[in-house]
Amino acid sequence: MASYLRTGIRRNAKTWVTVLPSGKTVEMASGDRLLDALLLAGDVITPHCGGRARCGVCHVLVLQGGRGLSKVRKDERERLAQIGGRASQSRLSCQAVLGIHSVTIQLVNH
Repeated sequence: MASYLRTGIRRNAKTWVTVLPSGKTVEMASGDRLLDALLLAGDVITPHCGGRARCGVCHVLVLQGGRGLSKVRKDERERLAQIGGRASQSRLSCQAVLGIHSVTIQLVNH
């Protein structure tokens, strides 16, 4: 069952991620991290924590398709609370795993 996301869809299905404000859209596989989509879109984001939900540099707002992402886990929720990202749209892109639904995100503080 490890090859399934919480949506019940097999990994490696294709999905699209649109990054604002650049408007770039990239094709990704479900199971990829949202951070990978940012990097593929050409946005220079370097998490100081190595993608372990400790720095908040990769903070994004999910404007569309957020229900298709992985659940927010304890480490991510705690970090978001520390950086003031308590809105339901806030995610750390290093922690959010893509499902099959297209996602539109906006970079925060970039």
